[in-house]
Amino acid sequence: MRRVKTTTAFCLLVYVWCYAGLSLASAGMELDGVIEPFMSVELSSRIDGILESVEVDVGDTITRRQVVASLESEVEQAALAYARARASIKSEVRLQETSLAFGQRQLRRIQELHGKSLASYQDLDEIETETKLTRYRLSQAKESRYLAELDLAQAQAVQDRHAIRSPIDGVVVERFLNPGESVEDRPIIKIAQINPLRVEVVAPVTLLGRIKAGQLAMVVPEAPVGGEYQAEVKIVDPILDAASGTFRVRLEIPNDEYSLTSGLRCRVRFLDKMASRSPTPTAAKKEPAIASPQPKAEISQPQPAQKSEMPEKLNAVSAKKRQASRYLLVTNESLLPLRKAVNQASEFNQKGVKDTWVIAKGSLKGHISLGYFSSRKKADAYQQQLTDMGIDTRIVER
Repeated sequence: MRRVKTTTAFCLLVYVWCYAGLSLASAGMELDGVIEPFMSVELSSRIDGILESVEVDVGDTITRRQVVASLESEVEQAALAYARARASIKSEVRLQETSLAFGQRQLRRIQELHGKSLASYQDLDEIETETKLTRYRLSQAKESRYLAELDLAQAQAVQDRHAIRSPIDGVVVERFLNPGESVEDRPIIKIAQINPLRVEVVAPVTLLGRIKAGQLAMVVPEAPVGGEYQAEVKIVDPILDAASGTFRVRLEIPNDEYSLTSGLRCRVRFLDKMASRSPTPTAAKKEPAIASPQPKAEISQPQPAQKSEMPEKLNAVSAKKRQASRYLLVTNESLLPLRKAVNQASEFNQKGVKDTWVIAKGSLKGHISLGYFSSRKKADAYQQQLTDMGIDTRIVER
């Protein structure tokens, strides 16, 4: 009898716990999370050497391609100066051009004399041969100058390798080396990209399937920051942790004004709505004239001119409809200034999305195009693939 009561109490407890989980999902799920940088990079050098200078320090804001450190490069600078001087020399080419011009004038004179039997064939052959040799020497001089320009490009590339540039926009969070130290296989600085930020959440397995990519959430950082910030679910880990019965959820939160910092704990409340998407206009709304029937009087007594005009009108409307059946897949939100959109497109390329370009004008300025399709079915299929990769898009009919 006691065992029956214990089993009944346990089932009731499980029922209450499951009901609480369902009510939590419907009322707005709230879980613990951690705000982290979007990306962290420990920047190092491609070649070994001694640090000559480090241009940044902890807390400095840097931009992509900015020089943050440089290696000693006296030998490379000398080689670059020598290659630049060699590439600028044009005297040999000009010398051969002058010699060729003189040889051509002399050849014409000998040809005229030979035509009048005043010069021998041997004199003509010598001048023709010398002119050909001069032409070859001119080609050789031009080729040597071209090789000198290639040597200059190579010397410039070697010199550029001694300048360490940042691959991302971000903030310096740690500095490992100082001038005079060797860089061999050691990072120089650590950079964190904090716009946007990521929020990592560990969710219980009971919420699997209730949290989806594209879902909105409100993030409440811990004191003293506080406030509420809207975020969007980007990745829902499909692999569960069997030991803890949890799975990871990654959200993305904009940080244009740098009001948030990474490393904060937060509370994440999942909302029962997805990221906003603009509705796609349908063809029926654009062509009401085709859908609306004509009055019976006009149909029963058509004029001869109307008989010939109606097929032409229908063909014109059908042609316009075929031309309008193009679908442009773009990012859901505009990124301005355009530098942000260019950086985002570069990140898409790193994920394997190749067909990307930034729209710089028009109503879609700042959006990133991810494909142009003639079929809505193909556009929907590719949009689903991008959604699975955590890329939020919308379809625009052109």
